[in-house]
Amino acid sequence: MNATSARTPEDRVRSRGRTRRRAAAVAAGTALLCLAGLPATSASAAPAPAPAPAPAAAASTTASPWTQSVTGPMYLTNGAWSDHVLCASADDDNVWLKQFDAANPYCQWIRVGVRDRFALFNPAKKKVASYIGGNEGAVVMQNLNNPTPWLQLFSWGGGEDWGAYALQSFDDRGQNVDAKSPNSDNPRTDAVHTRGWRHGHQRELTWNELPVAAPSMARSIGALEAFQNYLNATLGNAAPDEVACVTEGTPLKSAASGQYVSTELAYGGDSYGMLRARAGALGPWEQYNLCRNNRSGVYSIRSAANGRWVSAELAYGGDQYGELRARADVLGPWEKFTVEPVGGNYALKSAANGQYVSAELAYGGDQYGELRARAGALGPWEQFQ
Repeated sequence: MNATSARTPEDRVRSRGRTRRRAAAVAAGTALLCLAGLPATSASAAPAPAPAPAPAAAASTTASPWTQSVTGPMYLTNGAWSDHVLCASADDDNVWLKQFDAANPYCQWIRVGVRDRFALFNPAKKKVASYIGGNEGAVVMQNLNNPTPWLQLFSWGGGEDWGAYALQSFDDRGQNVDAKSPNSDNPRTDAVHTRGWRHGHQRELTWNELPVAAPSMARSIGALEAFQNYLNATLGNAAPDEVACVTEGTPLKSAASGQYVSTELAYGGDSYGMLRARAGALGPWEQYNLCRNNRSGVYSIRSAANGRWVSAELAYGGDQYGELRARADVLGPWEKFTVEPVGGNYALKSAANGQYVSAELAYGGDQYGELRARAGALGPWEQFQ
């Protein structure tokens, strides 16, 4: 273990000068979770959140930049033939319907935007899907333009009773991506075109998003970097200054303890929203949205449980210094981190003080596993999955 992690147990458990306060009854918290449509788990079935305290001294006040949504990577499976997926061609700019093959990277997509207006980026092809226009027009791969024209955007239609959604051109929502051969009732074997919605053969116009893998730091970081590297390479100085956030909840896990990081929404006062690596199972409090600034490459972390940005509390003193809390409404210096790969794990470093984030595994009680930006070197406690 490195020198920054090797402190004595006596040092770890000394008084922190603050009291931890539970906010409300367990029943109230469970009711709140049920109203939100979220399961109460052993990790997160806790009292309702206390009102967020006022930010500490020197808290961030900088307005947050525009935020883009990123979903994926994923397969697009067809509503009529679930073993067939939408794929970019490795040889030309056509789009094809292919038999499902998890090893084919050209069949993986990243959705950029919300469900009613998004671009479909293919990381292997390094282009976006586009509808060329007109009745039954082709779907092709193109370089992204900025601002993105409507022909390079798609939208999801309403859900059908067979459990799939029409994949529509945003430019002409009467045109849907079609998986049926124009000459038979079989899957098409030529390049994909669109077709208008009409009676009969409607399932072939519907699709579903199937995640390539379960949510993880590696998946979220890979999706953000793949899209933003493409954006910068394609648009150069014209690339927008934006923060892209992965929409799926991403768990963070201490590599040293194997415990998931929780946002402690039942703690009160200046402990509200404290991050701790202490959960053995995933629940609402163990979900985060990883975000990355396109121009700087700096990351931010948002708690999916309360929608607040994670801050490194650099005004706290003693063994409270650098404590991570999900409590900020806007992005400022304390809410920015860099990410470094460490073997198969990742290290987080506060961009404000240059210190690595540690999971304090020698603290006891409800301080166990507290995350703090305080380490000058990497050790086991500074690695996350």
